[in-house]
Amino acid sequence: MGSESSKEAGDAHEPRSAMRTQIGRVKAIVASKPKEKEMRLAQLSSKPVAGDDKAEIMSALGKLLLFDKLPPETQKKIVSDMYEREVTAGEILIQQGDTGLSASQLYVVKSGTFEVLERRKGIMFKVNTKERDDCFGEISLMYNCPRSATVAATSKAVVWVLDREKFR
Repeated sequence: MGSESSKEAGDAHEPRSAMRTQIGRVKAIVASKPKEKEMRLAQLSSKPVAGDDKAEIMSALGKLLLFDKLPPETQKKIVSDMYEREVTAGEILIQQGDTGLSASQLYVVKSGTFEVLERRKGIMFKVNTKERDDCFGEISLMYNCPRSATVAATSKAVVWVLDREKFR
């Protein structure tokens, strides 16, 4: 029991610390930002999108106004530039406030579930849930701005990833 047990859940400013917090009935996962090196390693350990998945990705991306207005050949090129990545339960794909490489990717959920969390006055609130065929991170493709929310996997998951540099 030492000093670890006396730390409060609101003290999330320690680097590389991870903790679970209870907010009402919502369990939120709070952790440090992934390093850019870790992001690059995740991309290297990924695999290209399988041919039978491309139609599903096209359908999911078609829900976004950003993609819906693109010509079909451009949409196909974007999907062919995506890659598949496995995500462990508890892993944070997007950290609110992130910039740089970790704020330059769009995700489409192939399997698993994710919680979308926003920090308001120091407390993490669950604002949405993302499941199969849902997209998140699309603002990062258009603008180089900090992430507006944290997105954490609540189960083992697989996502398709699109990098900003491929999109442009």
